[in-house]
Amino acid sequence: MENSNVYEGPFPVVELEGTSFYVNGYLMALVQVDNAENQIGLFDMFCLEDHYELWYDRKTKQVYDGSLVGEIPEQVKLFWFYPFDALDPAGRNKRLDEIRPGWRQDFPTDLPVIRIAGKDFFVDERRNAFRDTENCWNRISFADVFKRDGKTGIYIDTQVTQVPFLHELNPYDLPDKLPEHIVFAEVPDGHHLAFLLNEHHLRQQEQAGTDNRDQRRIVR
Repeated sequence: MENSNVYEGPFPVVELEGTSFYVNGYLMALVQVDNAENQIGLFDMFCLEDHYELWYDRKTKQVYDGSLVGEIPEQVKLFWFYPFDALDPAGRNKRLDEIRPGWRQDFPTDLPVIRIAGKDFFVDERRNAFRDTENCWNRISFADVFKRDGKTGIYIDTQVTQVPFLHELNPYDLPDKLPEHIVFAEVPDGHHLAFLLNEHHLRQQEQAGTDNRDQRRIVR
């Protein structure tokens, strides 16, 4: 993957076995902080729906190129990451502005808004997710919502405003005490969400009717 000086950050930083890497949303890659030539791109990882998985070799500071069947060498570790575009939205936005102008139309902002752990999220029915109003790549799936003591909510890692990975917190097998950066944040239940979305659809229909009437006046 070629270097690019078009977008210069700032970038989030992750530590992999003592080596610092920038999360570069423009390149959609990890870039070693003190060696920009060393990059780990998305095609070097397992890209799943809500996260990326990297088998990292601390000796080569690159993706492990051996077999994942059988015993894994001691110097190889598995890392999970939230999507790079969610971690570095400015970089991703910059890149899309260059290669696909108008992409923001795919992310409407005239949607119901709720608050989760101190941040505003759109209720994005099309994506079956709550979408961060300030970062369209940061989304929390409706499927992560569940009941706890009669309350509807989601466990949130407040450091990234995202659902913790299962190996960090299993909501169905909770520890006696939650880590300080993880909280249970209430969200509207299914009935309330249905009401919000129904109100939104009614407003859209009313607006469409108004626009059609205005159009007919212009034609006359």
